[in-house]
Amino acid sequence: MFYFNLYDDKRLKGLKQSEKMEIVNSAVKQFREDKPINISRRLLIMFLWCGIPALVFLILFNFGFAIGWFALSILILGIKTANDESAEIEPYLDKVLE
Repeated sequence: MFYFNLYDDKRLKGLKQSEKMEIVNSAVKQFREDKPINISRRLLIMFLWCGIPALVFLILFNFGFAIGWFALSILILGIKTANDESAEIEPYLDKVLE
């Protein structure tokens, strides 16, 4: 996922990119152990925000436009979900840095 806010954290400033990735990935793994992903909720959100508009575009326009919307909306949804979770992962980032 796209945890841009965590990679740009001021506590990780002097580190190399590979070290930042390792620290952020460790924090995300610890977060996922405590709060696992609810797959059914994620699929429902993906269907509502990506699938239904893609079906409407398929009916109204053409197949290429529907596929393009589906791919773009999945990317945007992934970035939005990661940004929403970044605030919850920050305490785990503190644990990894200690």
